Amino acid sequence: MKDFKSDLKRGVVISNPPYGERLSERTGVERLYRDLGRVASNNPDWCFYTLTPVDDFERLFGRRADKKRKLYNGRIPCFYFANLAKKPDQR
Repeated sequence: MKDFKSDLKRGVVISNPPYGERLSERTGVERLYRDLGRVASNNPDWCFYTLTPVDDFERLFGRRADKKRKLYNGRIPCFYFANLAKKPDQR
């Protein structure tokens, strides 16, 4: 994710990244979520939607979600975070 680049001005990223259920995976997942947040801040005209059970996703992402919904992926309690594109007057 950290190497993501696009020539498109607007776009949407919908992701269901790894959850890091095993302790050894947690560090990699946190790095991925931080990278996703950096990509989002470099692309303010894009929307980012993420499904994850990580309740501190917003802290790792670096921005509060515009919308947050609790749901289940199978039997795993998760959150669906919506980080919407910035409006022109918010830049």
